Amino acid sequence: MRILIAMITLAAAGWLTLSDAQAACTGTNGRGWGTGRGAGQFQMTTADKSCRISHPGIVNDRAGTRIVANQVSITRAPSSGKLAVSSGGIVYTPNKGFKGSDSFCTSNTTPKAPGEVLAGCVTIMVQ
Repeated sequence: MRILIAMITLAAAGWLTLSDAQAACTGTNGRGWGTGRGAGQFQMTTADKSCRISHPGIVNDRAGTRIVANQVSITRAPSSGKLAVSSGGIVYTPNKGFKGSDSFCTSNTTPKAPGEVLAGCVTIMVQ
């Protein structure tokens, strides 16, 4: 019985790991967010369920700190997918069967840095 429970637990853990891998994408938010010309580039496959993209951050080079700009305004929505905003970032989910390039734009702020606005666009290639 213990062996059976262990096998079921290992199988479930393997399935969860696979599910997490399917919700991944690769890329970067890129540079330019502080000047309003942010240019993120991400890639994902059709097997991926979604692409989690972290919020850009306001960097203070002198203090060596980064303040996450997690108050998000969508300034241009994607044409072939949906966005969800959470405290951890933005989640892009492509429409079912979509392959190709899609993009969206945001304007991000934080009350910890009044007056600072980070803006730009993110392009996602779904292969």
